[in-house]
Amino acid sequence: MRLTDMSDRLPSKTVLDSGVRVLSEFIPEVRSVSLGIWIDAGSRDEDDREVGLTHLIEHLLFKGTPGMKAKDIAEAFDHIGADLNAATGKEHTSIYSRVLEEYLPRAVEITLDMVLDPLLDPNDIDSERQVVLEEIAMHLDSPDELVHDYLAQIMWGEHPVGHMVLGDTKVVKGVERGTLVDFYRDRYVGSRILVAAAGAVEHEKLCEMIRVRTDSLPIGAPVTRDDSLEKPLAGSSVIYKDTEQANICIGSRGLRRGHPDRFALAVLDNVLGGSMSSRLFQKIREERGLAYSIYSYTGMMLGMGMVGIYCGTNPSQAQKVIELIEEILLGVKEKGLKTEELERAKNHIKGALLISMEDSGNRMNRLAKTELAESEHLTIDDIVDRVESVDSPDIDRVFGDTWCGAGASLAVVGPLEEGSVGLSGRI
Repeated sequence: MRLTDMSDRLPSKTVLDSGVRVLSEFIPEVRSVSLGIWIDAGSRDEDDREVGLTHLIEHLLFKGTPGMKAKDIAEAFDHIGADLNAATGKEHTSIYSRVLEEYLPRAVEITLDMVLDPLLDPNDIDSERQVVLEEIAMHLDSPDELVHDYLAQIMWGEHPVGHMVLGDTKVVKGVERGTLVDFYRDRYVGSRILVAAAGAVEHEKLCEMIRVRTDSLPIGAPVTRDDSLEKPLAGSSVIYKDTEQANICIGSRGLRRGHPDRFALAVLDNVLGGSMSSRLFQKIREERGLAYSIYSYTGMMLGMGMVGIYCGTNPSQAQKVIELIEEILLGVKEKGLKTEELERAKNHIKGALLISMEDSGNRMNRLAKTELAESEHLTIDDIVDRVESVDSPDIDRVFGDTWCGAGASLAVVGPLEEGSVGLSGRI
């Protein structure tokens, strides 16, 4: 299956003297640019005294620079008809925008100022820490989100990957400005910054826009992550919460970012619970009517990863749902996948990939995440070829390395007591 011209190009890449990496992909059919400034720092890089500082700094980037107040930034982006947002993850932080091509220089100017010269004013810190505390409180009131945090804590124990990205309330409440400034200066350095853009962008012009604003930026030390856990822990936890549903998460070992079997894992995940025709969706929702939301997912990180399944169901049916999930997993273990399932999953993945490539934001994200994962940049044709080459032995191997590789873990949040539900241990 060969595709259009958009599929056979690799991104342009330049490393500036400051250590800042610039990646871009020109898309001739659009008039806008998706721009992202990525910092190679996330909640994984925090120790116990720093949990939540990466996320708090992300908030503070919007509070102003020496030349612009927070309101000025908001009005400037509204004036050029652009959006502006940011996100903190386990391994990176990003601030991103989509802007018309003629306003790209202005967007680069403002976002780089936000990232490289935030005020970190004491009053702003005090007010924004309250905003973050409210965000944490909202998250704690969302059991369908909270259960994933509990599963991470079970699987990763004291490892920082198990930390909640939003932060620890005690840390956020108590951090002093000096500590926050030192934390920022250690991470927002040239060797940890990547600028990615996709759309109506000329690479050399973009590099020059960034070069003139980063020449004096210290290169600093790149992030080091040599504490990966090849094999997660296995355990079970039921957290009582007065909710209408029992929120169930089951997880096991996954694959690291860039793993050569990641394409086979994508096919396996699609058949398990990644589509409406998946085994989980059909058996538990469509045939039994036991859930509205049920899906499988993967989490790939540097040096480590996880596979997971989520389901929300009536508390009285929680154990039944867990047993059905185990039966489905055992079915894959013992009999593998059917030929028609493999083909359907491959076509679904290829279709979703090509549709996503029609959006410059998705293409910008793909550039940045591939680079930060220290993985190879592939053309769309390359990705399609690798998906199409997945066969039954690949699926069997990946299932053995993941769901059968470390024992399954269980987290449940809902009106249930510890010990009232559990895994059989058959996986």
